[in-house]
Amino acid sequence: MRIGELAKRLNVATSKIRFLEKQGLIRPIRLSSGYRDYDDGAIETLQIILQAQSFGFTLQEIDRSFIETKGQGLRCGYIIKRLTGKRHELDRHIEQLLALRTRMTNTIEELEQRLAASDQAGPNRRKHRSLKVVVA
Repeated sequence: MRIGELAKRLNVATSKIRFLEKQGLIRPIRLSSGYRDYDDGAIETLQIILQAQSFGFTLQEIDRSFIETKGQGLRCGYIIKRLTGKRHELDRHIEQLLALRTRMTNTIEELEQRLAASDQAGPNRRKHRSLKVVVA
């Protein structure tokens, strides 16, 4: 299958396919005409790469997985282990984002209270204090 057909079939840009080829992640067969020809193995590899990226794996992580499983294929047990690790990373990231959201909400509430107090003090008594930024 030629690169244009492959790109259309998998809904991906030809430039991405070329990039992945330059990274050594997929290896097409070069025809005598110079065109790239992708066999079923290359198509399957590209599908795996695209799905792994959709789960948040980097190209470096994907490449490492291919190296670690060379000749064995990506077995279910291996995939489960990798996905579980990625899910733990995601959980930690969500916790960090929730903590950040809480800090932002608290800061907004504090600023709203300061603004309300300042408005009640009247225009002649308004004091605008700068917010002390605490980096956690």
